[in-house]
Amino acid sequence: MNVSDAILKRTSIRKWKSTPVEKEKIEKVLEAGRRAPSWGNTQPWQFIVVQDKAKREELGNAAGGQAVVGDAPVVIVCCGSIEVFSHKMQRQSLKQLIEVGAIDWTDDILDNVVLESDLFAPYRLGEQVMTIKAGEQIMIAIAYMTLEAVNQGLGTCWVGAMSAKDCHQVMNLPDDIFVHDLLPLGYPDEDPKPRPRKSLEKISFWEKYE
Repeated sequence: MNVSDAILKRTSIRKWKSTPVEKEKIEKVLEAGRRAPSWGNTQPWQFIVVQDKAKREELGNAAGGQAVVGDAPVVIVCCGSIEVFSHKMQRQSLKQLIEVGAIDWTDDILDNVVLESDLFAPYRLGEQVMTIKAGEQIMIAIAYMTLEAVNQGLGTCWVGAMSAKDCHQVMNLPDDIFVHDLLPLGYPDEDPKPRPRKSLEKISFWEKYE
């Protein structure tokens, strides 16, 4: 299946077959997330695969009792780290870009100009901003995973309506890791039609906004 076909076929699945999902397929979905782009190659994501029924049900309760979570044979808890936006980690990430020739900054410019600018200052703007920046990158990775799931004959449903605090407690996570989304995964037991989308003419513009 090519990428265009996966994009067209993808839809949110809320009913699941009881068929277990093969480990190799789960790993291919995770690999798609690992390969996603991120700002400065920060890669702030962490993915926890949950197959235990009791734990899945706890996560479902943390998501307002949504059956799509508790009933799915697999739930990927998509987490983030704000530590990747620390000054040290930012410098390491940008040094990688310098080494591959993506940017031509010198160490002096990197330390005294770039890392002191607003463009690369989330580590100076507080935990809330760092969480938002990490969340932006995590969503890209989740999008990649949803498409690879389709390629593997699986379905997903992106769940953001949940208590991050409760999910954090369910998973017994350290303080520097936060839960951003849940991604139920499994073999679909339904074949819903894609939801309506706005026409391209309504959302895209050439050269200027009209």
